[in-house]
Amino acid sequence: MCTRGRGNKNISRRAPMLRPSIRALVAWSLAVCGGPGWAGLSLDAALSRDREWQLGNTWSSVAPLTPAPGLWLAAGGPRIDAPQLTADVLAGRGGARFVSQAGGRGPWRWQLGVAVARQISPRASLEGSAVVLDVGDEPGSGEFYAAVQRRHWGPGWAGSLILDGAAPAVANVGWRRTAVQSSRSPWLGWLGPFAADFFAGRLQGHDVPRRPTFMGARVQLGPHPRVEVGLSRTIQWGGRGRDESSSSFFNAIIGNDNVGFDGITKENEPGNQLAGIDVRWTFDEAKRTALYAQLVGEDEAGHFTSRHMLLLGVDATRTTERGSARFFAEIVDTLAGRIADDPRPTAAYRHSVYEQGYTQQHFPLGHPVGGDAWLVTAGWILQRPGWQAKASLAAGRAEPTAQFFTSGRVLGADGALQIDAGAATRIGLSAQWWRDPLHRRHAVQLWWQGRLP
Repeated sequence: MCTRGRGNKNISRRAPMLRPSIRALVAWSLAVCGGPGWAGLSLDAALSRDREWQLGNTWSSVAPLTPAPGLWLAAGGPRIDAPQLTADVLAGRGGARFVSQAGGRGPWRWQLGVAVARQISPRASLEGSAVVLDVGDEPGSGEFYAAVQRRHWGPGWAGSLILDGAAPAVANVGWRRTAVQSSRSPWLGWLGPFAADFFAGRLQGHDVPRRPTFMGARVQLGPHPRVEVGLSRTIQWGGRGRDESSSSFFNAIIGNDNVGFDGITKENEPGNQLAGIDVRWTFDEAKRTALYAQLVGEDEAGHFTSRHMLLLGVDATRTTERGSARFFAEIVDTLAGRIADDPRPTAAYRHSVYEQGYTQQHFPLGHPVGGDAWLVTAGWILQRPGWQAKASLAAGRAEPTAQFFTSGRVLGADGALQIDAGAATRIGLSAQWWRDPLHRRHAVQLWWQGRLP
């Protein structure tokens, strides 16, 4: 799994490469879909998830977070080092985005997205774009895709420990199953209702090594009508100057990447990995109140995860004739190993081989608070006729080794509001404010959206 202090030297001899067809497919997806998106729950994504969960459809952490069709214009926004528990419409200091209506013919579906943002490199992207080939017998039972789409893997409302955070989306190819049903296959039928996502792409913003591959896998199971279990794993592998042979790939997949075991050295260490489990348990059949937890390991011991980070939370929904309100409270600890009384500073989201850490375009792929901090967050999501909102308040503490904060107390506030200004028009506002012992970070973004008919 994830290892530290293992060096980052270039290899002097390259072993046989993976099959050219696989590498070409990944390269094609990057050429088509490259560029930044915005990981994390935006207001639209939070509202969509809230509506689905009110209906009892709580499996949306496998589905991609796709922007609604329309044109957005935005002004203002946060700095890169300002965590966002509610993502802005556009990363950077404003810009424009267009997302087309989904189209297709036969088993093929597609959607085009174009985004231009200030102070983000590259400034232009195809964020929100996707080409999908349905291969299952029923809608949602299986699809291959090449896409730039955000993901939120886990039950948390203010962040995910393994794949969320303020990060541009990773251009990738993969296979996904979004239908919540049992498989007809005799090999998979025993799993019961399940959904899954498997993908591979290339990370941007990394200098040492350049352009490493990023792979992810998530399977979400329903062993009981009120219990949902998610198993997730991500891998940073290879990169320019690193071993990208088939044997290195195999060692990464089986988790054989600890220096000193089975011939693994600093020069041929396969990569950096995270893996974990999340559970959501609802109290009632209507699924209006729930407890949830996420446990993610930053290292491996005996083929099991170790040096864990933890997220715990509770949420409750109330509906009236005027709309709905969901309240949530979460606590997250990103100092690896602290929950087992074995703290390992600088381990979370960092690695000696991948000097830019667990990031995409310098934004964290994991929890927005970054490594080596703990945070308590309380928030709410409101849906009313004509307007919707999400807001949260946070307080915690950063360690001396924290990624984004000065050591000491941390306070934050984060939120977004949108108003229906007409049949096909919305306007909105998002804001963030964070404070630690030495810094204050604040930002405001205003936006307008013209929705497609």
